[in-house]
Amino acid sequence: MKSFESISDSELAGKVKTGEKKAYQELFERYAPRISRFSLSYLKNNADAEELVQDVFLKIWEKRDNLDQSKNIKAFIFKVAVNTIYDFIRHKNIENAFSDFVRSNSETSSNNTWHTVIFDEMQENLQKLVAQLPEQQQKIFQLSREEGLTSKEIAVKLNLSKRTVENHLYRAVSFLKENFKSESLFSALYFYLVCG
Repeated sequence: MKSFESISDSELAGKVKTGEKKAYQELFERYAPRISRFSLSYLKNNADAEELVQDVFLKIWEKRDNLDQSKNIKAFIFKVAVNTIYDFIRHKNIENAFSDFVRSNSETSSNNTWHTVIFDEMQENLQKLVAQLPEQQQKIFQLSREEGLTSKEIAVKLNLSKRTVENHLYRAVSFLKENFKSESLFSALYFYLVCG
């Protein structure tokens, strides 16, 4: 039996869906730091960022029946996080940061479709950038971010040193961060979830 730390996002999603709390804890540990860093960059307050992360993962647990192993779990987390951040900022009366979102999404029923379109578009943009990476960096990035392997696991799989893998990952993420268009809050959140 694999430990929860070593299983893929897809397997993890399946276990969270069945209510396994240790799997949920692992999901939290994988993605909470990314959402926390992102939230802090906008909210400028540690307590608010921590509260927001707790809200996001409480909602993920409550909505765990909606997890789909066949789909990218990041898309699910992205949708929950976007909605939570929007609600949080609105509650804090700093709605201006989301004025473009409010204008283009006046009907709640359209939000899911809009989020899916935006997520797919950003995913496509990121994949185009990943394709520009040197072959070795590309392979290592995909094993890390898409298959959820650790640097040590990638090193064993590709017969490289752990340090070499970490260097390739650092260069890949630096290139993507420099070239990924993240003018909007949602693009920035997406990048944090996928590459952070």
